[in-house]
Amino acid sequence: MKSRPSEWFAKTKLQWADFFVEDIKIRNFIEKKYLQSAIAKIIIRKTAKECEVIIFASKVWVLMWKQGENIKNMENELSKMFDKKFIISVKEVRVPEFSAKIMAEFISSQLENRMPYRKVAKNVLQKVMQRWANGIKISIGGRLNWADIARTEKFIDGRVSLQTFRSDIDYHEMQAMTKYWVLGVKVWIEKWTLYNKKKTPKKTINL
Repeated sequence: MKSRPSEWFAKTKLQWADFFVEDIKIRNFIEKKYLQSAIAKIIIRKTAKECEVIIFASKVWVLMWKQGENIKNMENELSKMFDKKFIISVKEVRVPEFSAKIMAEFISSQLENRMPYRKVAKNVLQKVMQRWANGIKISIGGRLNWADIARTEKFIDGRVSLQTFRSDIDYHEMQAMTKYWVLGVKVWIEKWTLYNKKKTPKKTINL
């Protein structure tokens, strides 16, 4: 089973709503401030007085600059914003090619730099499949190649079974803000199969 991005318990509906809005603000603050750190996911554990934030990133040195000064500054800024004590820890993502969020951010950054979308998509397909993933699917939509009519193109390599519960699939979608218009990017990455079926021996009845 996958871990939840938010791990907390609220006693009332008002507290649940406040915690939910806080989670959105915390994630937006961290992701906007450290765009170049390639953050895969953020897990938040908190109570009414304390909050623990675990950041999974592939470029840890961007967050851990000068013996963790960035993290200390981030803790102080978040504690001033929400009047809570914050404890932030950073964990490294060893295989960033398995993170759909990191790959989608890479595609959108390349599209914003006016790179050809077919070349970018094929490079990402090759990167992910070299890490022995089961499959990857990329969808790019919008006014591609300066076309007057918007369309969507899909790039698939390997096996991406969206209707199988046992397959571990990571999904992320985002927008590439180009100079003239907006392009939509969606990425599906199937890492592996969670549970392998075991063949049970057939029972034979001797008459």
